[in-house]
Amino acid sequence: MKIQWSKQFFRVHRITGLIAGILLLMLSITGSMLVFSDEIDHALYAEAYHVTPGTTPKPLQELMQNAHKSLSGNPYLLVIRLPQAPDESIVMRAEYTANHKVYIFLNPYTGKILQQYTNTDHFTGYVLYLHFTLLNGKTGAIIILITGIGLFLSVLTGLFIYRNAVIKVLTFRVKLEWHNRTRRWRNLHRIVGVWALLFNLLISFTGFMIELKVVDSQKNSKAVLTSAPFSGDYEPLLIKAQASIPGFKIMGVRPPKKAGDPIRILGHARESAFFGEYASSVFINADGTVKKTVNFSKASFGDKFNACIAPLHFGNYGGILLKIIYSLLALTPGVLSISGFLIWYRRKYIIKIHNRI
Repeated sequence: MKIQWSKQFFRVHRITGLIAGILLLMLSITGSMLVFSDEIDHALYAEAYHVTPGTTPKPLQELMQNAHKSLSGNPYLLVIRLPQAPDESIVMRAEYTANHKVYIFLNPYTGKILQQYTNTDHFTGYVLYLHFTLLNGKTGAIIILITGIGLFLSVLTGLFIYRNAVIKVLTFRVKLEWHNRTRRWRNLHRIVGVWALLFNLLISFTGFMIELKVVDSQKNSKAVLTSAPFSGDYEPLLIKAQASIPGFKIMGVRPPKKAGDPIRILGHARESAFFGEYASSVFINADGTVKKTVNFSKASFGDKFNACIAPLHFGNYGGILLKIIYSLLALTPGVLSISGFLIWYRRKYIIKIHNRI
């Protein structure tokens, strides 16, 4: 009975690994690059992120009007990053549909547009879209979702198959034996699989949770987004929002999508940097009345659980050392897919050919 169960687990492990293999290789490479997406963007578009400090920034409403003038139509325009230092630009995003977005970088002192690109015509945006949708909208997102499930099942079944080797691998008693053609890929597969076990379980689970949201967003991917008219001044609202939560540091602004809806002002307020820079928020009406505050330091377990999914998946909650570790570990599903394929190929074809000879 035990042997039969082992065969079933091995069969599931082999099938899920082989089916998801090519996509896992692609996800490994793109995921490894996305760990450093901020660093890559700042290197490629340094002139867009930095300005010469001026005296007084222009009003936010004027800056948003400048951004609107550079765009066609009336897309939903939001501020994704307010300057946090005198030499930083202001970054906005215009959303036409779920799959068509335009990023605009402006000089906060002059209102001049420094850079403008869509979500897929710059390097990391293209890689991100490839990583989560295969550049194919809902269909691609569903394929990636299934691939994530395949990785999760492959890791779990692999844990069962190599359960007796875990301690040996962790205590370095399993050697790579690269010169042994019979064992090289098998041992590589075993060593990498064990050392990356927890990471791959984490990545597959968090990736699955993120991909569910991506698939959901693709249901109305062609729906046109527009901004509701707003003619007031943002500055008094920002001051009021900042006073609503102790220690609140404002990072971004989401104007209303429909007339009468509140403005959402996002930032952070003493919560752990692990949860990112946009965890807390204030919902404020155009007349300055605060409708709702979300102080994330007092958030429920469920809210904190949801907030930690993206940081755990992308590894952007720590310094450069953590990102390097994440980037290297992100390559392991690709290594496992290649070594697993070579193990299967050797058993399926090479060994049979030798036996016939």
